[in-house]
Formats: sequence, structure tokens, C-alpha cells
Amino acid sequence: MRMTTARHKQERSLWPVLTWLTALLCVFVALPGTPSPSESEGGGLNAEDKQLLASGELVMKPVNEQRGALKLFGGQSWQVVDVPVEMAWRAMEDLPSYKRIIPLATESDIKGQNGDEIDLAIRQQWGPVDITYVLQTTLDAGKRVMMFRLDHSQGHELRAGWGFLRARRWNGNRTLVSFGAMVDIGDGVLVSIIRPAVRKDLLRIPTKFKGYVEGEGRELYGR
Repeated sequence: MRMTTARHKQERSLWPVLTWLTALLCVFVALPGTPSPSESEGGGLNAEDKQLLASGELVMKPVNEQRGALKLFGGQSWQVVDVPVEMAWRAMEDLPSYKRIIPLATESDIKGQNGDEIDLAIRQQWGPVDITYVLQTTLDAGKRVMMFRLDHSQGHELRAGWGFLRARRWNGNRTLVSFGAMVDIGDGVLVSIIRPAVRKDLLRIPTKFKGYVEGEGRELYGR
């Protein structure tokens, strides 16, 4: 088991950022209707969506997908944030702060790094349900996008997960934050209880991000 894990770690360290981005895009394309970072440029938004964004609303486009044994759900969401894009990106780069933007997260700590890939350990609690997992994350400063996927070499309760969080300049000095993800949280009695809450909360991450950056994070990232 140790040999398998070590081999996996070595292979991960050889992946350049471009290769991972290409692989991530291929996965999204393979799932019809699921999000991709390119859609965060606004291509997935219609006139009504943009009007809602202008009025301060969160725009969500949920997706459900059965792929083999995986029961995936997620989609994409957008929110306009009243801070400059450079400030929003500084917040996105601050991975240990993600416990403040992931719903019901109690811990978010960097566990390790291999080249451009950073392992981010997350802990979330829904009442009696306490789950931990590690995300393999890559930060692309040029495109201002944080990409992630579940690290299957680490202990975890989730079955699958991948996605991105992105910042884009919007109407002058504001930022359009877009988030996309597909996850399978597994089965079981407790999981079936929290599944509706997870579905509801997942696509609200841009709203949580907005509250954090416009609130307690404004002074920290505005310097």
C-alpha cells in the first residue's frame, strides 16, 4: 500500500499545470451540461442571468449526472463581488482561509505540496456527520482560477469530486466570482440525511466568498 501511494505521489509531481487543466476540461466535456472554467468568462450566462447578477443575486445552474457507479451532482454558480479582482484573487490564493467560504467547514489546512500542486485538507460537519478529505489544488494566477479534485490517495469519506473557483474583472472595479463542481458524497443512512443540505450549500460558495471578502477579509486582502 505504501509503495502504491508513493508511486501515486511521484506521478502527481510530474503533472504540469497545463496538463491538469486539459484533463479537467476533458472531464467536464465528458459530462453533458456540467461546468468548465471557460464558461466562467460569461459564456454560460444569458441576459436574464446578467440582470440578476447586476442586482446582487446569486445565479445557479444545477446539474445531476449518473456516470457509471457515480451519482454526481453540482453544476455552476456566479456572484458579483464588490471588491477589485486583484483583491478577490488574493483571497482565493489563501487556501487555509477556505474554511470561511466552504459551507459548514471547520478546518482547512495545507497538508503538503508537490511542485505547483497543493494538498488542502478540509473538515466539514453536518450535525452528527463529520467528514474529512484532501483536495489536490492548483492555482493559476494568470487566469485567476483555483482548480481542485479529490485526492483518492488520502483517507476520505467522499466518493468523487472536482471543480474550480475563479475571479474575473466585472464592470470596472468589481469581480465576477464563478464556481463549478461535481461531487459524489457516497451512500449510507447519514449521507442520505445530509445530501439535500449539501446540494443546497455547494453552489452557494460564491455567496459565502462574497460575504467573507466584503466583510472580515476586506482589510486583510485589500492591502
